[in-house]
Amino acid sequence: MKFYTPLFLLITTFFISACSPHPASGVWKSLEDNDYGIKDLIVSFDGRANFTSLKPKNATWHCFWNSTNKQEAELRCTPSTDPDREEQFILTINDQGLAELRHDARLITLLTLQDENPSPKN
Repeated sequence: MKFYTPLFLLITTFFISACSPHPASGVWKSLEDNDYGIKDLIVSFDGRANFTSLKPKNATWHCFWNSTNKQEAELRCTPSTDPDREEQFILTINDQGLAELRHDARLITLLTLQDENPSPKN
């Protein structure tokens, strides 16, 4: 019986502990005009993200993201104009809550969080 009590407490703790979302998840808005023409970036809780850019011409990018650390997410994205191509973007969130979106180590734009919930509101 002594063995079961700690095991029960461990399992119970696992089920009642809540996960907090990664700081990258949410609806991000660009703070500035940029060469890619990105206005916003939506990073969902389920590991997906998307944005629209002018580079390549009027492409919608569909991404899968994973956390590389607490303040950074790697986005593997495919443009709608070329579904066989995949490119990597890095989203880094600083302590002030601003984010940097990079492509090929080049800063594309600074973003600010507009909504922590990336799901459409009904």
